Amino acid sequence: MLRDLIRQAAEDRPVYLTDVREMFQAEGTRPFHIHLTLCDRSVRVFPLMLPRAEGQEETAFVTSYVHASIYNLLSTLGALRLEIYLDRRDRPLVELAEGLSAVFQVNSSRTDRRGYGKCLNVNERVLDALFHGKERFALRIFDIGDEPAVPETAAVSSGRAPVFARLPDLTQGRLLLGMDVGGTDVKLAVSVDGRLVLCGEYDWSPADFTCAEQLLNPLLLLARLARAAGSLWAAGRGQEAEPPLWDRRASPEQLDRAAQALERAAGDCLRGFDAIGLCFPDVVIQNRVVGGETPKTRGMRSSDRLGYEAQLAKISGLNQALAAYAVPGGPVLCINDGPMAAFTAAVEQAAGGADMSQGFFAHSLGTDLGTGWVRPDGTIPDLPMEVYNCIIDLGSFAQRRFDSGDARSIRNFSTALPGTPQRYTGQSGVFRLAALRLPREAPEVFQEALDRGLFRWEGERLVVPTRPEDMRKACLEFFMDRAARSGPEAEIFREIGACLAVVWRETDYMLRPGTRTRSLFGRLVKHPACFRLLQEGAARREPELRLLAADGDLANTPLMRQLQDHPAFTVAQFAQAVGAVYYGGLGLLREEGGPAVKEVCH
Repeated sequence: MLRDLIRQAAEDRPVYLTDVREMFQAEGTRPFHIHLTLCDRSVRVFPLMLPRAEGQEETAFVTSYVHASIYNLLSTLGALRLEIYLDRRDRPLVELAEGLSAVFQVNSSRTDRRGYGKCLNVNERVLDALFHGKERFALRIFDIGDEPAVPETAAVSSGRAPVFARLPDLTQGRLLLGMDVGGTDVKLAVSVDGRLVLCGEYDWSPADFTCAEQLLNPLLLLARLARAAGSLWAAGRGQEAEPPLWDRRASPEQLDRAAQALERAAGDCLRGFDAIGLCFPDVVIQNRVVGGETPKTRGMRSSDRLGYEAQLAKISGLNQALAAYAVPGGPVLCINDGPMAAFTAAVEQAAGGADMSQGFFAHSLGTDLGTGWVRPDGTIPDLPMEVYNCIIDLGSFAQRRFDSGDARSIRNFSTALPGTPQRYTGQSGVFRLAALRLPREAPEVFQEALDRGLFRWEGERLVVPTRPEDMRKACLEFFMDRAARSGPEAEIFREIGACLAVVWRETDYMLRPGTRTRSLFGRLVKHPACFRLLQEGAARREPELRLLAADGDLANTPLMRQLQDHPAFTVAQFAQAVGAVYYGGLGLLREEGGPAVKEVCH
């Protein structure tokens, strides 16, 4: 078994973690049981079984499986404590377990951690947000004979009825803003008295920013512009706020001038938003950005001239800064983009009368893979949910030799660890698979991409240029268009669908959400032909998995139907911005004496 897996990896083929687990659990004889105490103090048990390993290669492969399994659990669930139960007479396993503290750099500082240790940086910030410095992560090892019995627990529920169906009515008579903050652009949606009066898009590259102000200032300026435009619409003067309100590639100085001009036009009718909802591409715990290890803050981490933790603290205060553009006391609610995708799907499906008994699970396929889970009662767990960082492939050895900046690499942009969904799904997955397959399968298409400047050689490295012009969107659109013609490029999207099925199997193992449906958002599902290819690829591995596209079929609420009918924008593009409008409306339930929203928001 092990020799076959290692041979497969050496041939540069994927060796999916979920397949390895199935084999090891069936044939392994050595217990390596993981007990994870979560931040709500519940305990989850993952009883791994490992095979006997002979020689260095087999030992290294089994070790990589253990490291990946633990890394995935910490990246997705987070933990107060990690406890390992094994046979202490099995010295190789004891040594593997004792080495975990060094591998995950438990006792290192955040600035010194690399690779596997990055997940503990996020975990520490989550613990700080929840316990205010009173809890620290601990890793301990015990003999299997001392393993306690841990009863199986059901998913925690607040006991409250879902609130999704109530949210569309909250838009009536109110001015609301939804913001979808992404890695390549920011999208905004403004609702006035239940009418979708503004959709806007702004291009940026936050990974290049070296200080928090470069990230915060454009977001605040866009909120200013949206407030002024919304105020004009609310006053019946919407013709004075007709788009384009800003150039998609405008500088902050140009945005500021545009905001001042629109505010002057609004004059006395300028008013704040009744609520603001936004999604942000990082771990969000209790309404604060706390992760800090995503590619979006890579420039700040690399520079660190101003102190990265201090810069991250400024970003964590984004909600308070946005509150300046809301009415006094108006709610500003923030969530990760993955949960926002799930929340948006939940609101729309509730409006369509769908069965909500199994909850909702969604992915956004954009710059990264966003992941979100909403329980049947509307609660969103306080979990890191960094599924894009999980390791799903223990093979593809040849593609590991490329550094993370190379389009052909399977290495994570932030951790440099190989085999994470970030490089297998979303736009980076398209780029990697195109660079891997097309030179031999469709060399003329690969050469066309080079001629168009969509790919570029920089010495021995192949990149999708971001300077002087960001070509990522154009590169993705090129390959999506080619795939829709049923050429060799189509297999790229089928393979991404297969990878999504692997992600489904891994998240089902860790989270047990119940639902077998995944709603997909983002540019990769905008083209119907590409979405069908994703479905075909997923069905190859997991026939029971049901993928739904966040397209017109999702448009059930009034705002989403208006978006569907918009001549210039699509549901796939702006669904999460509209979902953010409804998410901000959660805070308005307090004003109506409705259920406390903490359990719903977090």
